[in-house]
Amino acid sequence: MKSKSLVLATAVFLMIAFTSIGALAVTKKSTIRVEGMTCSKCTGSVEKALKATAGVEKVEMNLERKEAVVEYDEEKVTEAKLREVINGTGFKVVEAKPDSQ
Repeated sequence: MKSKSLVLATAVFLMIAFTSIGALAVTKKSTIRVEGMTCSKCTGSVEKALKATAGVEKVEMNLERKEAVVEYDEEKVTEAKLREVINGTGFKVVEAKPDSQ
């Protein structure tokens, strides 16, 4: 009887451990400046394209600041790929300028 309990406890522990590993997927958040957006249809086009990209978990567009804030699984998609997707919509990613010192 004790061996069945031990096996069951081990199985439960392993299930929890493997579930936790999946939950530890690395989610990254990037803010990407986008040139050329002038209206809500523009931001909608960029948002739709980003959301259709595998690995993208959340997209927030800001027309006023002309930026996309994207949360994504960096094991499935890179920031470079997100930039390609945005450029593919007809808008242009603005590269961040290094801080001058």
